[in-house]
Amino acid sequence: MNRPRHTTTGYGVWLRGGVAAAADVYVGTVDLVENVHRTIADTGAAVNPVAWPERAISGIAYAGVRGIGRASFATARGLAGLTRGVMPDDTDTGGALLALRSALNGAVGDHLAARGNELALPMAFVDATGRTLANDDPRGLGEMANRRRLVLLVHGLGMNDRQWRHGANPDFGERLAADHGYAALRLRYNSGRDIARNGAELAARLERLVAVWPAPLERLTAVGHSMGGLVLRAALEAGRAAGHRWPDLLADLICLGSPHRGAPLERLGESLNRGLTWSRYTRAFHAIGDVRSAGVKNLRHGLPPASRSQAGPPGCFLVAASLGRSDEDPVGRVLGDLLVPVDSAFDHPRALRKADVEGCVFYGMTHFALIHHADVYVAIREWLAPRLGEPGRRRTNPPGNDNVRYGKTLR
Repeated sequence: MNRPRHTTTGYGVWLRGGVAAAADVYVGTVDLVENVHRTIADTGAAVNPVAWPERAISGIAYAGVRGIGRASFATARGLAGLTRGVMPDDTDTGGALLALRSALNGAVGDHLAARGNELALPMAFVDATGRTLANDDPRGLGEMANRRRLVLLVHGLGMNDRQWRHGANPDFGERLAADHGYAALRLRYNSGRDIARNGAELAARLERLVAVWPAPLERLTAVGHSMGGLVLRAALEAGRAAGHRWPDLLADLICLGSPHRGAPLERLGESLNRGLTWSRYTRAFHAIGDVRSAGVKNLRHGLPPASRSQAGPPGCFLVAASLGRSDEDPVGRVLGDLLVPVDSAFDHPRALRKADVEGCVFYGMTHFALIHHADVYVAIREWLAPRLGEPGRRRTNPPGNDNVRYGKTLR
């Protein structure tokens, strides 16, 4: 039996990847200082008789500093490489390092991947224990692989599969497995990469997974939190364009706080960073802000227009959170759920053509509570139950909780 292998979060990866990242930061810092120096020096170059020789000498000096740094870090990388046999990559060091690595991927994951840095997280399907499926082979899942319903949980920017779990409570995948007979997998991926690229890779991996699933799958349900919902929609588009079979199995798409129309914080960040280009004295610092990942930049506008017009699966459930207590509460109107406004999470139904689109708002809730809150799971379960041919009923308000309640429904 091909059993899942433990995920790579070992200290060796951090040592080797950290040295490589430090080398990139060092060179980038030298470049920044040189650019600022030249900008200031060029200000009085017209009246400075030694401007040309000073520029030439400083250029040689900065080149020397870069060269010494590169040589030093090359030696350090070589020494760090010797740890491969001593510090195995498959040592699981716990959730804290994985959370830090995931956050780093969210911030600069595309740069890590482009540089071949070991800290870049590879895409993988993960089970409830945190183990990846080797070669996307589900046979190591045991009894779960004999189930004909599969649910896939896809995390958001800077997060990972373990964060679906809150304390010792089961995550949504485990609950759906117990309540509705699903086999449950989670996706772990580099959330700093371009959303379309992650979507295309996920589409290809789902096609392989479905092809080798031991029992013939009858239904695929996908749950995406924040960016995860956009990755799923990008995967659906890529899968259909490639003629894949799995999109026909995707019956239910659930998006929890996904910024279909973009996130205001990223638009604000881009505006502030663009403001640094207005003066030649601050222009060099624009490069620092521009280092943020492609995944972060994608959140400026959400999915591109072509993707927003993409037909959805037969059923879509759009869930939003709001810090306000009602639609009219100014706190919710201004802050949304801290990251995503309700209108962005409730992308217009026409964006999911030919789909049965429903949605609800949870008031008094933050963006990150959507991934584990008990009331959110109740909403998911009660939306799915009639679609699965099972009894279920809709509630307008969880008993005893007047602050977290369902809001409007899309039809």
